[in-house]
Amino acid sequence: MKLLITDLDNTLYDWVTYFANSFRAMVKDMAVTLGFDEEKLLDEFKVVHQHHGNSEYPFAVFELPSVRERFPDASRAELLDQLKSPLEAFRSARAKHLQLYPGVLETLQAIRREGVSIVAHTEAVAVHAYYRLLRLELVEYFNHIYALDLYLEPHPNPSRAAELTPPPGLIKLIPKVERKPNPDLLHDICRREGVEPSDACYVGDSLTRDVAMAKAAGVTAVWARYGRNYDRTLWEAIVRVTHWTDEDVAREAELARLFADVQPDHTIDRFEDLLPILDVRWEKSASRTGVAAPN
Repeated sequence: MKLLITDLDNTLYDWVTYFANSFRAMVKDMAVTLGFDEEKLLDEFKVVHQHHGNSEYPFAVFELPSVRERFPDASRAELLDQLKSPLEAFRSARAKHLQLYPGVLETLQAIRREGVSIVAHTEAVAVHAYYRLLRLELVEYFNHIYALDLYLEPHPNPSRAAELTPPPGLIKLIPKVERKPNPDLLHDICRREGVEPSDACYVGDSLTRDVAMAKAAGVTAVWARYGRNYDRTLWEAIVRVTHWTDEDVAREAELARLFADVQPDHTIDRFEDLLPILDVRWEKSASRTGVAAPN
């Protein structure tokens, strides 16, 4: 294999657990510190998320009717100060729950040492994908990040917005109309990376989106089965405020029907299980710099 294409959410880290806990912490803090009704807040978040076509819109909180009614003339910078407590609750929960799955760092280091290129492909918005990899100290291992082309308002703090700006050339945008499991997405990535599909491997946690797409594209398909191991009540908390429309739900049901019998080329229960698939040696003593520690 010459190229590893990896999904991010629930493949390198548990996105469901991180986001659901962080979001719930923020909403509960808003209910307590500002005296808002929690269920009403959730209803308002859902409307804002559907308006933007994205459930992970950090400053959706600025657009909630309850917030605008309480602070009718506040600027985004002023709202950042007024909502300091709930936003800090989100950040605190994020620091606790946004963690790499075991073995991810060492595996990426081993793959790079063997000369295999690594790129990310995600339906997350580019700024979010970059931020998570930055926070998890993984940016250096990726040639490119292929992410969703969707504009979001920048961070209201200009210095913070500058910190979150990816280096030139790292991000490759994918039009939001081109969605998994379209195999042309992988053909395009392989073409841009100068690799034939038969020399590429795709790993992701979704059978209907990731595995089905890779199989259709002629790319080695690896199912990260461990990415399904999360508390289902946390997923329900995300669905409660999802941006999905009725059409989106119908599409997911149709994908599940179409790809009910799809079979991955390989199934892994730990990220490091990729190594023999890629014919890469495992060095468990790998350090953060990618150099094996002395024995």
